[in-house]
Amino acid sequence: MNETQPANQAPPSAGPPSAPLYQSVGIRFVATIVDLIIAGIIAEFVVFPLQTPGQISVANVSVANATTLPTVSISSNPLAGLASVIAVLIFFVYYVVLEGAYGQTVGKMAVKIKVIREDGSKIDYAEAVVRNILRPIDLIPYVIPYLLGAILIWSSDKRQRLGDRVAHTIVVKA
Repeated sequence: MNETQPANQAPPSAGPPSAPLYQSVGIRFVATIVDLIIAGIIAEFVVFPLQTPGQISVANVSVANATTLPTVSISSNPLAGLASVIAVLIFFVYYVVLEGAYGQTVGKMAVKIKVIREDGSKIDYAEAVVRNILRPIDLIPYVIPYLLGAILIWSSDKRQRLGDRVAHTIVVKA
């Protein structure tokens, strides 16, 4: 004879809740490549006008045998440095806005992963800022980008890079 459970009691579980599927370097790398392409295209459209040369001048130079050769002189654009700063800000804002709002960038959506808090709740903009302001450190050494980030992910039981550790976030299957 089976006894029914009281209405206020939860049914017995089959075991402990499953741990989240922490995502490692490979899938995160693919998401990052997609994001870099998208943010790079956006940045290029925004900063392109600032990257044009400052002034181009062409002059004819006479040589001893009476022929003239054109020479081109290009002066530097004083706004080129500003273009670099704006491009970096575009990448930063891309990651922060999308992760803060959705927990995913377009690249993460494409590979079906997301960023959440260690307790499993949705991240907010503050955590998105923290994890992304530390992203340049993960890029060290710059000759092999994200090598430090990859080492930190491989050495973490929760697969966290530095930004994740400080912001108390994890990357899991969406």
